[in-house]
Amino acid sequence: MNSIKRIIGIGLPSLGLVLGFLCLGRAVETALDQNPNRLGKRETITAGLLLGIPSTAGSAWMLMAMRRDRQLIQSRRLQQLFYKAVRANHGRINALQLAMLAEISVEAAQDFLDGWAGPLDADYQIDETGVMVYCFNVSAANLAQLDRFNPFEEV
Repeated sequence: MNSIKRIIGIGLPSLGLVLGFLCLGRAVETALDQNPNRLGKRETITAGLLLGIPSTAGSAWMLMAMRRDRQLIQSRRLQQLFYKAVRANHGRINALQLAMLAEISVEAAQDFLDGWAGPLDADYQIDETGVMVYCFNVSAANLAQLDRFNPFEEV
């Protein structure tokens, strides 16, 4: 079911973009035509603009909204995995653990942990292998803060 929603979510705006570009292209082609005997030149340009601009703008907006929704879902999933990992490991986690758990790059996991380290007053420790471990205080107040705060949410 999810793949059908994704196909429709991409397919419909793509068709709208194609329709919009065709209408706008026809309007531009008609406007640049030097033939003075061409009938309906003004009507073709007007129809092309009236159909092309809203179709292109609406389709682009739908694609951007779908992208934003996908990023928000991924951010919430990562936040939930982080929350579970911090609780399970008694507040200790490193970027490699989070990257493997969430199936993201180590750099993205590092950025995510750095984003949470400040608001939650995390301490840093270097383990025996030289890996930086984030030590979060898992008190009840900080766990409540985990539920309310997302440093990567768009404002």
